[in-house]
Formats: sequence, structure tokens, C-alpha cells
Amino acid sequence: MNSLQSFWHATVDFSQGIADVRFQALVLAILFVLANLVLRASAWRIILQAGYSEGRVRWRSILGAYLAGAGINAIAPARGGDVMKIYLAHRSMPHAAYTTITSSLLAETLVDTVIGPVLLIAAYSTGRIPHLPALGHLAAFEWSFFASHARWFMLVLAVTLILLGVFFTYVERHVTRFWSRVRLGLIILTTPRRYFRTVVPLQLAGWCCRIGAMYWFLVAFRVPAGIVDASLALSAQSAATLLPLTPGGLGTQQALLGYMFRNAAATSRVLAFSVGMQFMVTLANVVVGGLAIWFTLRRLPWRARPAAADSGVAPG
Repeated sequence: MNSLQSFWHATVDFSQGIADVRFQALVLAILFVLANLVLRASAWRIILQAGYSEGRVRWRSILGAYLAGAGINAIAPARGGDVMKIYLAHRSMPHAAYTTITSSLLAETLVDTVIGPVLLIAAYSTGRIPHLPALGHLAAFEWSFFASHARWFMLVLAVTLILLGVFFTYVERHVTRFWSRVRLGLIILTTPRRYFRTVVPLQLAGWCCRIGAMYWFLVAFRVPAGIVDASLALSAQSAATLLPLTPGGLGTQQALLGYMFRNAAATSRVLAFSVGMQFMVTLANVVVGGLAIWFTLRRLPWRARPAAADSGVAPG
């Protein structure tokens, strides 16, 4: 529970130093956070449209679904918000299979699977992230536990991969249309020129917005750093989401950011920055996500009617 204790101490430091926050920089950081969500949602709509020949995929509907999922992911572990993304996207694409929409999220995160590891390697090679022997002493439960129990981690990973292999083998043999539906969600990858022309620029612009948000968060909390530092700091977010056992990588992200900027400012200021950024990003995601759910369903999720009841169309 070291990560939660670290987060609590950081919260105390944040509350004590809130008067020192530069609020104009904080607003700019939040705007960059929201711009990233809009860009990623736009890229996802293009991916969905490529595999949905039954009709037009509305940008507004997919934006609402993406924002709603981001809001839930901010407070729920294990990326539970992706379920909401898929559900709301299906409401606007009634003839699409849930399998197709789910697989489209793989194409939506393809750029992340390249940039994220590159940032992690860069941060690791420059000493921004502690090397493996010291990782076990980091105040982050997810990473310290597995670093201290490497054999158990490899065993769990092997068992998980075996179970996934068995599951997909079963599905392939018993659900004949499964892979064809999966392929529809990834069909844009079969036309690389279209993918690199329409999706990748939006994803790269989203990463630039993430760098901009990180930079202005650092400025807001008066932690001396530049654009390169802000870029490498994104590796903390990438590392925190590799093992999403807490909402938004809670605790893990604070521990990594504290280590990265330990020499840039006083420990209390760095901790205030790490928890303050987490709090503001979570708040922004929850607010826009809640509004997206309300506008999409016209009522709270647990009181929402099925899509068929709203539109008079039988569910696909």
C-alpha cells in the first residue's frame, strides 16, 4: 500500500501549496487535456467508419462515447470506461457488432503502442525511471510488488497468455463469424496510406497536446522543466497504465513523477505537482464524461432506456 500512502502525503502537500498555483497555466493545461480527447475521438470515428458500411458514423456520437469512457476510466481501475465507450458507440451504430467496435480500439491505440515504449526506453536510459533493482523500492504498489516478485510475475504472465490462447482457440472454432467481425474493426489497417493520412496525424497531434498539458502543469505548479522534460514525464503515465490496478494509475504515477523531478524542485513541490495534475485531469475527465453521458442518454446511466426504446428500432 506504499503507493496509496505516497498519494496521501502528496495530497497534503498539494492542499497546503494550492495558493502558489499559477491558475492561467493550469487552465491552459486542462485545455490541452481536452484537446487530446477530441483528437483521439476523431481518430476513432475514422477507424469505425472504415469498418461500418451500413451508414455514416456521426462524429458527435463517437465524441460523446469517447468522453464518457475517459470519464469512467479516470475513476475506475482496469480501464472499465472502455465498456461505456463500446456501449455508447454501438447505440449510434446499431448494425455493428460489439466485437467490431471492441477491436477498433486496438487500431485506435496502435500509435500509443509505439510512442509509449519509446518514451519509457528513453526515460529508463536517461535515468528518469529507476533501474530494475531500485524499482522494487519505489513507493508504487503495482511496480514494486512485481519487481520484488519477478518469478511470480513471469508465472502469472505465462498462465495469462496460455489462458488467452485457449480462449481465442475456442472462440475461433465455435464462433465462425468472430474473426470476420474483428477484422472489420481493424480494416483501416489494410489500407496503410489511408491510415497514415487520416488517423496517424490526429494521434500525433494528440500526443503533442499531452506534452503541452504536461508542460503547463509543470509551469502551474512551479516545477522548473522544459519541453523535453515534459515529454519524458509522459512515460510515467504510460508506465502507470501498463498495470491499471488503480484508477488512472493512482499512486504509481505520483511515485514515478516524484522520482523524475526529485532534483528539479523541493520534494513537497514535486509531490504537489504530481497529485495536483492527477486531480485536475481526473476532474476534467469526470466532468466532460458525465456531461457526455447525460447528453447521450438524456439521463443518468443507471436509468437509461435501451436504444431501441428511444429510436423505435430493434437492436442490432
